[in-house]
Amino acid sequence: MILLLSVTPLFAQQGVEKPKANYELAEKFSSENLRQYVYDTSVRPNWIEESDLFWYTYRNSTGRHYYLVDPVNKTKKPVFDNAQFAAALSSRFHKPYDPTQLPSLTIKFVKDMQAIEFAIDTVRYEYDLTTGKLDSVGIVEQRGRGAAPPQRGGGEMDASRARGASREWRSFSPDSTIFAYSKNYNLYVMGADSIERQLTFDGEDNYSFGGDTSKTRKVRASVTWSEDSKRFFVRRSDSRKVLELYLVNEVAPAPEGSPLTYARPRLQTYQYAMPGDEFVTQNELFVYDVESRNFMPVPIEKWKDQRLSGYGWGKNSNDLYFQRKDRTQDRHDVCLYNVDTGEVKVLINEYIQDSYVETQGIRYLNDYSELVWWSERDGWGHYYLFDGDGNLKNQITSGAFRAGSITRIDTTGRVLYFNANGREPGENPYYNHFYHVNFDGTGLKLLNPGNASHSVSMSPSNNFFVDNYSRIDMAPKSDLLDNMGNFIMNLEETDVSKLREYGWDFPEPFKVKSADGVWDVYGVMFKPFDFDPNKKYPIIAHVYPGPQTESITFTFSPTNSDMTLAQHGFIVIHIGNRGGSPQRSKAYHNYGFGNLRDYGLADKKAGIEQLAARYSFIDVDKVGIYGHSGGGFMSTAAMVVPPYNDFFKVAVSSSGNHDNNMYNANWSEKHHGIKEVEKTETARGQQRTGRTRGDNGQEEAEEVEITFEITVPANHEMAENLKGHLLLVHGTMDNNVHPGNTIRMADALIKAGKRFDLMMMPGQAHGYRGEYSTYFTKLLRDYFCENLIGDSDKDIDMFEKK
Repeated sequence: MILLLSVTPLFAQQGVEKPKANYELAEKFSSENLRQYVYDTSVRPNWIEESDLFWYTYRNSTGRHYYLVDPVNKTKKPVFDNAQFAAALSSRFHKPYDPTQLPSLTIKFVKDMQAIEFAIDTVRYEYDLTTGKLDSVGIVEQRGRGAAPPQRGGGEMDASRARGASREWRSFSPDSTIFAYSKNYNLYVMGADSIERQLTFDGEDNYSFGGDTSKTRKVRASVTWSEDSKRFFVRRSDSRKVLELYLVNEVAPAPEGSPLTYARPRLQTYQYAMPGDEFVTQNELFVYDVESRNFMPVPIEKWKDQRLSGYGWGKNSNDLYFQRKDRTQDRHDVCLYNVDTGEVKVLINEYIQDSYVETQGIRYLNDYSELVWWSERDGWGHYYLFDGDGNLKNQITSGAFRAGSITRIDTTGRVLYFNANGREPGENPYYNHFYHVNFDGTGLKLLNPGNASHSVSMSPSNNFFVDNYSRIDMAPKSDLLDNMGNFIMNLEETDVSKLREYGWDFPEPFKVKSADGVWDVYGVMFKPFDFDPNKKYPIIAHVYPGPQTESITFTFSPTNSDMTLAQHGFIVIHIGNRGGSPQRSKAYHNYGFGNLRDYGLADKKAGIEQLAARYSFIDVDKVGIYGHSGGGFMSTAAMVVPPYNDFFKVAVSSSGNHDNNMYNANWSEKHHGIKEVEKTETARGQQRTGRTRGDNGQEEAEEVEITFEITVPANHEMAENLKGHLLLVHGTMDNNVHPGNTIRMADALIKAGKRFDLMMMPGQAHGYRGEYSTYFTKLLRDYFCENLIGDSDKDIDMFEKK
């Protein structure tokens, strides 16, 4: 397909000098050119066994360095002298090693910390830290392909068995006396007697235990053994009725040796449930008892088209935990199944109206006598402590902030270490911080203060942690602190001196109000580095509506592509919107529920208008917008949904899910909402169950049929309202957001008689790779330059081939 450029420059006036897009400045500050001045931005501690000692490697303007840190004694020292180590490497490998350009190695301390081991290629080496002697000490052990390391309750292969790739299809019991596997879509076990026992006989394509592969090949099944080796549970998905989608690869390469460049176009077929489909994947759960050889289904059924998750054994092989969620995703159960009695007990039930239940992983503590559960039941994401029977003991965290991921749980001291957003007054609520709190909810303490976004790594003892933190307008720093938040030492600070000498500068964070004037909305602004405050600049918003993220860069990002885009002569912004992020309150996150197309546009428009009122250099009459995937969906909506189609003048929309009625069922149904409909029918006859006596004396039965209904507003419905310049882009092999989304949009625009531009990326999936990525980036920048500045690169060569 071809791209048609249709241009009516917005600047056109008699007597006004035609502005120029600054391609030279953009090239100077391209990501490729800047990387030479960008060094390491964080310390990744490698904790030494179970101690508080750790080593790390860090590259700055003087080269790569290796350090050993002792938090207890508050010391940091080089692991070795760089010059001596480089000399040892040069002598060993007979080629020069530069002390300032040492390779990045994974080292291991041995011989009572007097030597280190590391691998280069397939050989292991030992370097004596005292003598400087470097010796080879063996070959790197190769793990068998597909083998997994042993894990608690997982029943995977032990290390010796894992080395044999031929055994990768076996899921061994922890005592190694029996293993399970899948073949011909069914499940089998084999014990010490080497007799193959078939457990199921109804497996078929899309209804199997180990993937739909060759019928005769043995494959690993999704089996999880109990620690005592008495039982395992296994999951099976039934997607036999799920409808198919299709893609055609017109650019599949020809077979090797063929004189042709391309093969015959190939059809790709895959199952893909869409919103409201009658048939979606069904889940099953089974338990196998080794002694009795019974293979038992777990009675999981509660809701039609429910989804299962969170499987795991409890304190013994009689307790099996699982979670289930209904299709409308507003009800969620945490369940305990007693294998011996066959009873399923609901420990925790979550229910919410006009929204969906959001969950995080559950933590079982103290031999399963307690559990920590995350919930938004009070309007904010917080942790709750339950006993083993599902009785709420107390809320652990509370307040107007969102408790995030758990870093560590100290069951002896009964302390929870976790990350959170939005608790510190005056800070951007998207900045992460690290806290601890007692199980009973007392003693909440901020451990890493500082107006920045923080990321931590905690020592195995829980005594210390490394804190990496930065902002979009602040270079990263790395500190060492103890578990009470006491500062131990600064480890590193990213060197930006070379960047600054080159002419680079930090982007600027900003805050505006939502369209209703209630919520704070946050964003980031990128300016040209030849910025003139007396000039007027077109403004471009790079958008993603959420709801899973607002996709805004709040941390240090020296090679951000939008910084390069700005150099052409634009102000480029990232800006949030109500409904975009789960990192704030449930009310904020829930804003777009039921209005999946339009909900974010008002805040984008209001935010840009506020910025234009604040800064005279922003030309509010020249507003562009672009995005990928959900951002592609949003940027096109901005061009066709009134009144935003009068405000936004140019859009580039790549791989957009323009019609969420044909997008992923789980995503669309969750974020837009799906209605469960019950239809009751009365039937006569003796074969029915649940019979009642009718007025005429015959037996009657009531049958309830449950169906689901959903209709999501789509961009193509508004095609007749298109104004301005719109470029649609999509990969022809996108099996995430089907290219039919963009083709439907194009079809509607053609039928509406609208002028627009279209580019299909041959053979590309949801993301564009290699030269396709380079081509798209150039296409996007040229499109904005032409339609917002009135000047663009007309060279027939889009980029230099390497």
